[in-house]
Amino acid sequence: MIIEALAEFATATARTFEAREQTVGASDVGKCARQVFFTKNEGDPAYGVARNPDAPESWGARLRGTVFEQYVWTPALQKKFGERLLFAGEQQETFALGFLSATPDALIIGCDNDALAPFGVPDIGGDGSIILECKTIDPRPKLAHAYQAQVQLGLIHALTRYRPEYALVSYTDASFWDVVYEFPIRRDPEIFRTAQERAARILTVRVAAALAPEGWIAGGRECERCPFSVACGNMRAAVPTQPIAASPEFAAEIVALARDAKQREQELATAATAFRRAQHEIKERLQTSGVTRVVAGGVSVLWSAVKGRPSYDWPAIRDAAAAVGIDLTQYERTGDPSDRLVIQVVGQSRPAA
Repeated sequence: MIIEALAEFATATARTFEAREQTVGASDVGKCARQVFFTKNEGDPAYGVARNPDAPESWGARLRGTVFEQYVWTPALQKKFGERLLFAGEQQETFALGFLSATPDALIIGCDNDALAPFGVPDIGGDGSIILECKTIDPRPKLAHAYQAQVQLGLIHALTRYRPEYALVSYTDASFWDVVYEFPIRRDPEIFRTAQERAARILTVRVAAALAPEGWIAGGRECERCPFSVACGNMRAAVPTQPIAASPEFAAEIVALARDAKQREQELATAATAFRRAQHEIKERLQTSGVTRVVAGGVSVLWSAVKGRPSYDWPAIRDAAAAVGIDLTQYERTGDPSDRLVIQVVGQSRPAA
């Protein structure tokens, strides 16, 4: 009863932004390109794909951020900075250029050169203005937020008379609003140009397969929250059903890619071994010194014991079920289709452990 009321309220009061259909927003441009394509084309009979059946629209984090920004963050900054605070609250504005858009949370003007000195920035440069971005701590990667800030800096430079060289991203603890972390982001025109090209490509390709599954390539963390992961996985696993012989030219191309893949596999194994060795050295030194925590020079190291997770002895469960006449096959479920790519290169040895 309550959850339905909250969901209906969240849907009815959701914020809308200009140019979201025709542009890629700053908060999205750093996400997996294929996911953004699916989102922009959702419902399109030609380019759209179905959402995961178990992935309803999540509104909790979005509403949390909106409530905090609207009723706490913005009023606090308005009271402190007065007329020096621009593009905030009811004056918030969406800036769009080509295929890229952004809606900064605020811009503060008239700042001293050393306004960001506590964060290691001796001189903010520009015209004394700083973009401010409000976040509440959540599971999303901060790299995407830095990308978002770069887009905002680029668009403000391109479309207004203001010249901020820095954005300040603040993260407020979702449980304890008096705990706030702030990070300065310095403007990088090259990143902004890359974002423009990226947005144009996402919105102009005709098929999702033309975009790399970046979330999966990066390790799959983003895929865990992607509402289109099933459709994307099916695309990645679409092995040709009627394969034809490869031409010599195509075979040479695949051979080059395969050799590169195996070389990178060896480099990855070598790096993983070096990483484990470094971990072992740290643990060994901590153990010898009887220390479990070190915080110094901007680095924090914490060594703690972790209890084993419970697991199930499936052979014993099957035997026990069979003994009482329970057929477990009725509870079996077939997972989503997958694929396997086997690469073998003659003469290429495995890295030493």
